[in-house]
Amino acid sequence: MGLILTDGAAYLVRNGAAWLLDIVASARLVPAVRRAEFECWTLRVDLTKQCAEVVCTDGNGEREPNILYRQPVGYTDFPLAELKLYVVADSDPGKVVMLTSEY
Repeated sequence: MGLILTDGAAYLVRNGAAWLLDIVASARLVPAVRRAEFECWTLRVDLTKQCAEVVCTDGNGEREPNILYRQPVGYTDFPLAELKLYVVADSDPGKVVMLTSEY
């Protein structure tokens, strides 16, 4: 789907969170997501109920960010309450998926 993973994003895939990157990749079918130059993906986990929500925004810091995509996750054993990923249009052939610390 034209995504390039940094070492941090690839670590998530190798360690049980490939499903999260599957969500990011499948959202490429949404025109607003596909057109965005910058995407901020947030996974918020209810650690008690073991469910979550994934939200993609345009990440605009000057105003309220626009929500581009939202998906509930019925079950997850992801160990953190929150995780953010950035997806940045870099160059052809696609976009780069990274942890916020890799930005």
